[in-house]
Amino acid sequence: MRVQPSSRSSSDAQSHRWTRFLADTGNTALGLTCVGWAIIFGFILSHRVFVTNDSLSNYAHVWYAADRFWSGHGIPLRMPALGHGDAYAFPYAFVPWFTAALLRPVFGDWIVTLWLFVGFAGLGAATWWAFPELRSGWWMAILLAEPMLVEAPVLGQLPFLWASAMLFAAVACWRRGLRAQAAVVFGIAQATHPAVMLPIAGVLVVARLYREPHRRALLAAYACSLAIAAPAAWIVLVSPAVEDASTRTLVGNLAGTVILRAIVVAAPFIALVVIRTPLGRLPALIFAAVVALNFVLVPVRHNGFAWHGLTRDPDTSLAGFLDSDAFVPGATYRLQRASDGKYGMYQMLQRGARLDSEMFPESLLRRSWPDAASYAALLDRRRVDYVIIEDAYDALYRTNEHHLLDELTTSSSTTPGGTQVAATRIVHDGRYDVYEIQYSGGRH
Repeated sequence: MRVQPSSRSSSDAQSHRWTRFLADTGNTALGLTCVGWAIIFGFILSHRVFVTNDSLSNYAHVWYAADRFWSGHGIPLRMPALGHGDAYAFPYAFVPWFTAALLRPVFGDWIVTLWLFVGFAGLGAATWWAFPELRSGWWMAILLAEPMLVEAPVLGQLPFLWASAMLFAAVACWRRGLRAQAAVVFGIAQATHPAVMLPIAGVLVVARLYREPHRRALLAAYACSLAIAAPAAWIVLVSPAVEDASTRTLVGNLAGTVILRAIVVAAPFIALVVIRTPLGRLPALIFAAVVALNFVLVPVRHNGFAWHGLTRDPDTSLAGFLDSDAFVPGATYRLQRASDGKYGMYQMLQRGARLDSEMFPESLLRRSWPDAASYAALLDRRRVDYVIIEDAYDALYRTNEHHLLDELTTSSSTTPGGTQVAATRIVHDGRYDVYEIQYSGGRH
């Protein structure tokens, strides 16, 4: 006599088959996601210098730190070649930049490109370590395809990747009862990128307090981490980029950056919540939506320049001027170029020039001025000797800076401090103009 299987046994078998199907397809999705990242980093790592939105500041600071350290001057504090002489060698990112500087004599500029990959790989590994609940194929694939994470290496955000990796490593330590280690790593994470990680870490700690059984220990560890991060936070506050921009601009830029980067840190915690809801049974749908969102956000976030960087060579069109007698090593230059990813600034630093700004948008001041006097005051305050400005810069940013320089060639302007400022155009090659700035009483 044949025994009919019970309905419960049939249901269990179907559930097992569904679970197995999800696991197999999830592993396939994770494998495809890893292949996608391998292709992206294959392009990135093929570049000695990967030119994208935020990458060149890493190359410049690592180059300078390596030059000073390996020439016997120790670890530099200041970087007078940037920020009209007031910049710091490590305004943030000490750990990734200095370790890269130690290896730069072996790998050259490529060490920075490699460190971008190391930061991303470290973030993936730390996420895996910190969140064992999300190690299934689908959820790791979702986290690796999250758009703000995809942006980070493509935009060249090396310090953020390293800081995020350390933050998740701290989470992993805390979840395993390694409180002292968690406090130290958490502090280094905030010190690596204070402007972004301090507010994110603060929110993370406050959110954890509601469910943390050892609140005093958590608060003590957090206080310890803040003590570790405090010197780096102080350097950020006194850096020229903070001084050069208005409070409104700084707050606006910082808020926008923190909110977008916080998504990378929040993603695993959101996934831990979603996985316990009915949506947790639809990881394939979530994965498809996340992948599609990457394509939607490219034009919205204006990331075309970054993605083109995967196949773009550095723009070396400024080399002709740098090789000419018109270039003066040691002089302070204000360089306003379009779409070169700040590679020209890096070239000038290596040739011995000083730059009037740091390599951050807040310090570059791509803006218009109400009149020649206010613009002359900027040149005087930043001790600018020469201004290089491209015609393409005018078309892209639509400022009046080029017009004001031409105005200073015909009539000097007096700053509020009483200094007379004039300009002489010394190079005009059809792509850019170079102006020499003169001040009453002589050069700065």
